[in-house]
Amino acid sequence: MKKIIIMSLIASANLYAVSEIQLDKTVVSSTAGFEKPIIEENKNVVLITAEQIEKKQYTDVESILKDTPNVVIQETEFGPVVNLRGSGERSMSRVKTMVDGISITPLEEAMGTLPINSIPVNSIERIEIIPGGGAVLYGSGTTGGVVNIITKSNAGKDFVNADVKYGSYGTRDTGFALGQMIDENFYVNFAGQYVNKNGYRDNDELESKSFNGGFDYKINDRHRVKFQASHYDDNSTSSAAVEKSLLEHNRKLAGENISADSERKSFALDYEYKPKDNLTFYANAFKTKYERNFVQDDTMSKEQTAEMIKGNIPSSSPMMEAIKNSIKIDNDVKGSMTGKFVEETKGVKLKSKYEYDKGTLIFGYDYTTANLKRDSFVNTEEFKGSAMFMPFKATFTTDTFVDMDKDTHAVYALNDYKLTDRLNLTTGLRYEYSKYDGNRLTNTKPDVTMIMGNQERPMPMSVNPKTSEVDEETNNFVGEIGLTYKYSDTGSVYSRYERGFISPLPTQLTNKINNGKTTEYQNSNLDSETIDSIEFGVRDFIGNSYVSATVFASQTNDEIATLDRNADNPATKLWRFVNIGKTRRVGAELYSEQYFDKLTLNQSVSYVNAEITKVGSVNKDAGETYLEKGDKVPMVSDWKITLGADYKLTEKLSVGANYTYNSGYERRELAGNGEVPKTTKISGYGVTDAYVQYSVNENFILKGGINNLFNEEYNYYETSSTSIPAPERNYYVAGSIVL
Repeated sequence: MKKIIIMSLIASANLYAVSEIQLDKTVVSSTAGFEKPIIEENKNVVLITAEQIEKKQYTDVESILKDTPNVVIQETEFGPVVNLRGSGERSMSRVKTMVDGISITPLEEAMGTLPINSIPVNSIERIEIIPGGGAVLYGSGTTGGVVNIITKSNAGKDFVNADVKYGSYGTRDTGFALGQMIDENFYVNFAGQYVNKNGYRDNDELESKSFNGGFDYKINDRHRVKFQASHYDDNSTSSAAVEKSLLEHNRKLAGENISADSERKSFALDYEYKPKDNLTFYANAFKTKYERNFVQDDTMSKEQTAEMIKGNIPSSSPMMEAIKNSIKIDNDVKGSMTGKFVEETKGVKLKSKYEYDKGTLIFGYDYTTANLKRDSFVNTEEFKGSAMFMPFKATFTTDTFVDMDKDTHAVYALNDYKLTDRLNLTTGLRYEYSKYDGNRLTNTKPDVTMIMGNQERPMPMSVNPKTSEVDEETNNFVGEIGLTYKYSDTGSVYSRYERGFISPLPTQLTNKINNGKTTEYQNSNLDSETIDSIEFGVRDFIGNSYVSATVFASQTNDEIATLDRNADNPATKLWRFVNIGKTRRVGAELYSEQYFDKLTLNQSVSYVNAEITKVGSVNKDAGETYLEKGDKVPMVSDWKITLGADYKLTEKLSVGANYTYNSGYERRELAGNGEVPKTTKISGYGVTDAYVQYSVNENFILKGGINNLFNEEYNYYETSSTSIPAPERNYYVAGSIVL
């Protein structure tokens, strides 16, 4: 609290200067599909520019978003997830993250990885964040919001920049970017980044390489073509979560080994045709492929091992049931999972923009086909136990294959109409159809040997493979209507209503549960979520301050919740996806920035109250839901607060600091055999960073900084018993060349 008070006093200084933002000239493109002045927007918009990114020497997009107002980054064992407006555990499927308008959000939520760190930081022109909206333009998975990372692919200006960074934990980060006008119609761009670093924890290492580039060619006044491609690969060694009691003695303690390598390739080809000055047609074809291979070691407790055995032995007779119930394991058991994930997405986007006297009309058609393949192999070391007081030794191997497809067709229209010179009306509709096909197969092979005195007798055991077939369809309609009133040259108020939806991810159509006798797959029978949301806001300059304030409320029907058990152990993990009736999210977002002669201050506060308001008509005795009316939506931080200050000491030297606070949240886990829930309250944390920048000359800049200045101890990831700790105080120095 003392640190918050100190930063608040800094941010309340009463100085005067001239404003730096021009609302009528600052434009965004993610909200309407074309560039539009931010003062005319009927949505809250957070804009991060390249200049803001350059002030602090960020290594990746994840770090940028952690410092951003309204955005909460949730860490999982498989990577970061972007959380907007209380999306919580469903952030992967409620927030759509894009690069130049093409989604990079994976189909796999439970073990999927959001590749936001695959983009070279130097290649970013700006990041546009729209909390709580985007269903008409972008379809399913936008009810939490949209994050669009826009690269310098069409900057249209000559530039060269390069950075070298050294930091704590052996961090070496080199990046560069260039753009060049070959002639007045042909522009090329290229960017790359290489990162090599050790992690905060023992045995953590990462080496990554990312590149993107392409061209933008204006054939003539009517025709234009653009091509952009990217490639990313990494090799990493990390470790799983560790028992909290052990971390109290050594926060850097490594958990079970996780080794991974990944590769992501993508390309996008755009064509623009303008038959008339007021009519433009756009066509986009894209393809992405993301492949991830990993090995994860784990140790199962005696109880987990016994549960795994019981769940995989069929109850063919009362005698077999008695044998299963008598199983006891002598020691904890080491195991390992080798996995391969491949997700391939391709599609076509067609769009037309028609400008008329009173406004702009957008028509569009989207087609996307996505395929997810997962192949994992789990094996245990030999372990010992007993059944009916008869000792045995055994090993288990489990093969799991997942092959899922999702094809989506969508048509939409969005109209921005000027009712008067100051009043705009925005209306939009979208229809989206999705088809799911695929299957899941798990084949467990136990190798059991009974020990009878000095003799060993193999015990043949047949376990039927567990299978699940998916053949589903969804149809969804969404729409929005909003008003923006520009009451002055610098100020506007706005309101909007949106009906959005989230169709299930392919892997969410199957549950893995223990029915009391065996472990089995079941169809989850999920419905699509539907979301009704309203938003009211204002943005303006008041004296020397820019202020943006928004209040919002949304109701989600049939929200999909995930309950899992043994989340850290792939061999014994159980999960259940359920529709939990209705949830409500109510909140507010406030951002303010003050401009003085040499000082710039900023503050933001976002609050959301997310709770379950109605539990669906379910049979609780059958374990169809584990949540009650009035419960908090899992993994939602109520508060995020940011405070920042940037001071120009001289023409060449500037310093700055920012403070970020994320409040705690509740986590739900299955307990026992998945029959009752367990709630864990996770604590919040606040982190302060400081940085300095010195311009040696107009082409060379020196930078340095301290992250986690006050050495806050907090965790990236937590369950009821384990966690992954975040870094302590750390440092960096860097140099930048700008030509």
